[in-house]
Amino acid sequence: MSALLQDIQRKLIFPIDFPSQQKTENFQQLSLTIGAVIACILGFAQQSLYVLLVTYGISCVITLLCVLPAYPWYNKQKLRWAQPKIEINIDQYD
Repeated sequence: MSALLQDIQRKLIFPIDFPSQQKTENFQQLSLTIGAVIACILGFAQQSLYVLLVTYGISCVITLLCVLPAYPWYNKQKLRWAQPKIEINIDQYD
């Protein structure tokens, strides 16, 4: 069972680079805000809470489809990690 859960966990990791994280967060905020405004307008125009909730739910699903998967354009700027500078003095341990 543990091997199955680890396999699922490996498949659910969606790595993206840091600049793309900022872009996706900005897109998420903007699209959810626009979706909420549209949902409020439609719900008010129809006088229906159901229409409001369905419209906002659809905007959430569209946002998830645009933001959640690790599309290739989210990984264009690869990270360059700092290389450690470790000096070991072997004579010190003799």
